[in-house]
Amino acid sequence: MDPEQELADRKQEDGPAAREAAHGGQEQRKRWLRRPALLARFPKLFWLRSEDKVWKDDPYVVREDQLREYPELADDLKLWCTQVEPRFRKLDHRARILQNQFWRQHLALIIGGLVATSLGAIQAAMGGGVEALAVAQALLTGALAGLTVLIRSRRAQHGYLTARLRAERIKSEFFLFLARVGGYGERGDPAARLIEQVGDIETAEGAT
Repeated sequence: MDPEQELADRKQEDGPAAREAAHGGQEQRKRWLRRPALLARFPKLFWLRSEDKVWKDDPYVVREDQLREYPELADDLKLWCTQVEPRFRKLDHRARILQNQFWRQHLALIIGGLVATSLGAIQAAMGGGVEALAVAQALLTGALAGLTVLIRSRRAQHGYLTARLRAERIKSEFFLFLARVGGYGERGDPAARLIEQVGDIETAEGAT
């Protein structure tokens, strides 16, 4: 066999393996570059967003261009875009805002507790009697106690869970509507039933 042809055949055979190895290397580098779970859930300290506005990082359920891709479902999908999605999006935004607020409150408690403990350790290491450290520790401990009471009264976690549950129930209800199951295959107007169900979900009490 011609040596040049043999070399060309070998390169062609090694091509997929080389590409697969390169792809595997890229995936491994991505895994190494992922942030730790603690940092991934680190709250945004200055996060001023409105639940009524559109966010750039909103995950989509139905896109406008899909109305042309699925003409048989165009009317049903349009119902989501025009009437259901704004109500779902508001609850989704509320859940994300309250979740960040809950994380931020507990981060303040963790940092405050760490500082108070450090002041006590410094006081003990110096043999005690340092009034400035004692006053600072007492003020910080009192502030943490007040913050704990405030966090419990605001119930950010309960509000987050309630909003998240309602948003996911609205999305699930829409999928039942698309499949015409769960009561949507019966006589009557499925679209009207969906809007009624969404309203009931929005006014439901509690997170359970």
